[in-house]
Amino acid sequence: MRVLVLALLVSACSAHANEDVLQRAFALGMQAQETGDLARAETIFREMLQVTQTPRVKLELARTLFAQAKYAEAKALFREVSVQPETPWRVRDNIALFVREIEERAGYLKFGATVVSDSNPGNLARQKEFAIGDLQVTPVDAPKRLTGLRYSAQGWKPFEPIGGAGYLTASYVDYPTEEFDRLTVDAGFARNLVASGRLRGKAGLEFGTADGHGLYQFPYLGLDAVLGQSETSRLAGELKFGKVRFSDFDYLDATYRSGALSLRRELTQSWSGTLRAALEGSRAAEQPYAYYGWDLAPGISAFWPETTFLVGATVSFGRRKYAEADPLFGLRREDEKTRVEVTVGNKKWRWRDSYVVLVASLEENRSNIGFFHYEKTNLSVVIE
Repeated sequence: MRVLVLALLVSACSAHANEDVLQRAFALGMQAQETGDLARAETIFREMLQVTQTPRVKLELARTLFAQAKYAEAKALFREVSVQPETPWRVRDNIALFVREIEERAGYLKFGATVVSDSNPGNLARQKEFAIGDLQVTPVDAPKRLTGLRYSAQGWKPFEPIGGAGYLTASYVDYPTEEFDRLTVDAGFARNLVASGRLRGKAGLEFGTADGHGLYQFPYLGLDAVLGQSETSRLAGELKFGKVRFSDFDYLDATYRSGALSLRRELTQSWSGTLRAALEGSRAAEQPYAYYGWDLAPGISAFWPETTFLVGATVSFGRRKYAEADPLFGLRREDEKTRVEVTVGNKKWRWRDSYVVLVASLEENRSNIGFFHYEKTNLSVVIE
């Protein structure tokens, strides 16, 4: 068979890559792939690449390598096809499924960048004057829009012998003034608790900095579970428990616990809906700063194949209630937060191998203590 394939390819070269001859060689490769003779299929497609660099041959060789767990080379070939401008978006979506599966099995480290424009990065109140006891206080600072860059990184590294994986999520927001620069890192180790992988335990550490100084540390334990899944829907849950410690505000140190359910369902071929519900509680070192709360966030997204536009919208409603009266303001604090987010993307909006998405959000925190009442808008250009 190898002699036959070589003969076909040699004749293709002498006939200026005769299309019929190449089609016959390609058919032999596909036949070998479909019958499970992957080594033979790999040989045929590799030899074809010496004659033609067509994306279809690269794609089938990548699929053949994927089936043989030769992930590094398969991923590289998938990427080569994906970044070509003439590759249809449906093919890119199909490639993305293979790449995600490779990354889940072999690991990854991804980087992203976002242009951020925030009207109130410090979450400052617009109120002009506050009463602290018998004192009237006028804040010096007022909300001011800032534009900067958010750098992000995501990592995943499986350790198959012990059935676990390390994970990393990090972001750094860089504004022109260091006062509002923020670093947030969440890293840890996750391990499957059942063979199906639908229940996973994790232990991690989250920490943050502000203006280059340590802000908090949050070592935690957690559980992630897939509670139900079908072709059109997925229900997942998560629990988290840990101790939060603040570098300069030890009265805020707290035992924190949270739980959430997330549902995603395809409504039609073009529309899908999401719903997230969460509960949280924080038992602080000083009771006025202990709280409990909830959050509910329904969303919907749509895709129009004719124009390849994707539009999504999410509205979240949340509430927090504190345990005792605030020592400065003399009131038991209660906050209600509303956030509306709209995303707009297009399968054709690409930069190299990344998609470009526009995000706009409006957020308002309404508090019975004016000092904590704020509004903000955020505009972002995400490249990921």
